Amino acid sequence: MSVIFSWREDHLDALLRSCERDEARAIVARHFLPGSHLLEAGCGAGRWVRYLTDYGYRVVGLEYSHETVAMVKKAWPDLEVVRGNCEASPFGDGEFDGVLSFGVVEHWKEGPRKPLQDIFRVLKPGGKALITVPCFNEVRRLKRLVWWDEITQSPRALLAWVVKGKVKPLSRVYGKGLYRVFPAWGEFFEYRMSVSEFAREVAAVGFRVLEHSPLGGMDGIYHELNPVGCLVGWEEWRFEPTRLALLMNRILARSPFFHSHMQAIVAEKPLV
Repeated sequence: MSVIFSWREDHLDALLRSCERDEARAIVARHFLPGSHLLEAGCGAGRWVRYLTDYGYRVVGLEYSHETVAMVKKAWPDLEVVRGNCEASPFGDGEFDGVLSFGVVEHWKEGPRKPLQDIFRVLKPGGKALITVPCFNEVRRLKRLVWWDEITQSPRALLAWVVKGKVKPLSRVYGKGLYRVFPAWGEFFEYRMSVSEFAREVAAVGFRVLEHSPLGGMDGIYHELNPVGCLVGWEEWRFEPTRLALLMNRILARSPFFHSHMQAIVAEKPLV
């Protein structure tokens, strides 16, 4: 797996503040008791490791990028952040009470099975995992029918062809049809799974799904229903929605998963 994110040290404070607004915070509070030994698989800049440590959890962060691990340790030297790969983490079987994975497992070209298997492995029997991935929601489904991504992303793809002399295949054929690929052109970034596909992948490694929730409604409006940024702005890791965007979000949220950017599953590892 290649490094796909580049984090900046001057964003750490804003990232940490964003945890308070994140819908995942309430899910963590419902399912994981303070004092629990947690792993965040794919912790990035360490915002959740910092935030949950400050609230009494014992958290270990796992991150693939050497540079990011060094940055987090410099900023927050008291945190335990380990360099490693989420598909083959350097931890023992059944080592953790819980595992958190926020927007990570969708970045494997061969699909999410290997990182999900490792999450299952390091959990204690009876332990829980909170896993989030991008949602192939109804808005994205409708846009796919009219080849929206291929058409709107083609100018950038054409520029890449002019500059580099090549362009990757369309999302329709890239990844051997496993799931919907984003972006439509260029290098692989992520898969977007439907609600049923995500639940099936999580159950396939042995988990029992306890909760399946939409996440990031405003995020979905920002990415999919935000022509030239006129509905939702983005500043310091915080959305700046207009009144119209707030109204749209309330109305669309009446249909779960209709426009949510992400989806979250809480799953339990059986006792036997």
